[in-house]
Amino acid sequence: MVSCSRVQYFEPVDDDPCSEEALFSLLDLQHLAAELREPQLRLWRQVVPDACLPANFAGLFRALASSSTFKELWLATGSGNGHMRGPFLLPRLAFVEGLLTLQDVADGLSTATQAGEGIPAALGLLRPDEPEEKINSELPPVLSLAELQELLNFGTVFVNGASKHWRSLAAVCRDVGAALGFPANVNIYATAPGRDVSTPVHTDHHDVLVLQTQGCKRWRVFRPPQRLAGAHPCHRGKGQDTLESHELDTPIVDVVLRPGECLFVPCGFPHATSTFLGSCGTSERSSSSPVQEPSSTASVHLTLGISAADCGLTYGTLRGQLLLELGLESLGDEELDDDAFWALYSPLRLGCLAPEDESDEAAVQRLARDLERLVLEVDLAGQEPIEEEAVEELHEAAVLVATRWHRIWADMLEIHDRGYMEIIIAPRGGPTVALGLVGTSSFHSRQRRCRSDWLGSEEDMPDCDAEEAAAAADPNIALATRSVGNFCDFIRAHLPEAEHAWTRPVTAGTASAVAAAAKLRFVAID
Repeated sequence: MVSCSRVQYFEPVDDDPCSEEALFSLLDLQHLAAELREPQLRLWRQVVPDACLPANFAGLFRALASSSTFKELWLATGSGNGHMRGPFLLPRLAFVEGLLTLQDVADGLSTATQAGEGIPAALGLLRPDEPEEKINSELPPVLSLAELQELLNFGTVFVNGASKHWRSLAAVCRDVGAALGFPANVNIYATAPGRDVSTPVHTDHHDVLVLQTQGCKRWRVFRPPQRLAGAHPCHRGKGQDTLESHELDTPIVDVVLRPGECLFVPCGFPHATSTFLGSCGTSERSSSSPVQEPSSTASVHLTLGISAADCGLTYGTLRGQLLLELGLESLGDEELDDDAFWALYSPLRLGCLAPEDESDEAAVQRLARDLERLVLEVDLAGQEPIEEEAVEELHEAAVLVATRWHRIWADMLEIHDRGYMEIIIAPRGGPTVALGLVGTSSFHSRQRRCRSDWLGSEEDMPDCDAEEAAAAADPNIALATRSVGNFCDFIRAHLPEAEHAWTRPVTAGTASAVAAAAKLRFVAID
């Protein structure tokens, strides 16, 4: 295994660099499942040389958009066992490394705070007595790198929707939209080194490309487990659900991502992260010593979400719309086999997934045919032969739904592209973040704050005016959350075992903040 500080950029050469030996020499791989190795190498041959030549994100996403292997790994149905759908890795690319550093995160949070436009950020903390339970707590204003570093003593700091604030991330999302033809968003995650569990094992309902921009983080990705009644496969390990270890096979990917490297994780694939790199051992192809963990470098990674499911741009959404038009009941998820279930999460064949130079009318007709076939195979299979009049009704309804959602897709792309451009060129702020846009449009709407008694998903989170009013009325709570120093003392008093000091601790805060610890309530949310 190669140390985090000793990595090399991928450089195309005359000889084929995309061999299995190159795969293990260029990456800090612990394990890659046998069935993923051939498509992984094929993807590199199709994507990496093209991505290196223009040396920017636009080139990378154009290369992915033209790669047949990328589309297979992204789209193929099934749970990943015997199917092509699955994760993949990209080697170190210069334009990924340093895209966003911990200093950039601190600068952005500080700039927004001082301008009175605080960017919502949170701390993901693991209870010492419940290591699989993640606790999310909204952060007080962050004014400096030192304050951000102190917060990392207690867990992972994350910023959802960061691409609506950081100019560089908005530019990346515009490149995704232009090349792939789907909206995108970016979240930021920062973790101190030495954390055995950074994020407990869980699944997500969207496809993400992880960009490691600073420091190192170990990722383990698993095949989707057997579906369980009452547990949505794309929300495992969240809320009140626990993804038990006996439900998982051995990881299909076990890798330490270093600056500039990327990992694609499809929706529904369980994954867990760690920054305790010394626990990794050695890779399958290396006899060198285990990785030596850097003592002072925090891990910063970005999750670039391809917003198909988030925006309803999946066949499952359109199937539901079509059945509604026909007045038919849809089968429940538990009545579907694995192939049918995962097919519903497949992105619509639009953008880079559509035939090249296809007209809008042809795209609508193709979507309509796909929908008709899907409903016939999933919802109407095994029924009496459908009469000709019903077939015509099905076709007309499918065209109606396809037309509507083709227009919605085009509108979404335009809204996201325009919104991200407004962030890039906004006159207020500075070189890092844009200011003055919150509330100016639906795209720049104000993010909702956490409720301390809410256990559901963020999408269903109710208004929290009453909760905020109650907190504001309590001077101890207000004092404890007014500054980073008091906030950290608050947690020290409430959960002292949670602290993992990697930087010099800040002097203890006021006694009143510590005394208020009994009033601190954490919330486990998605």
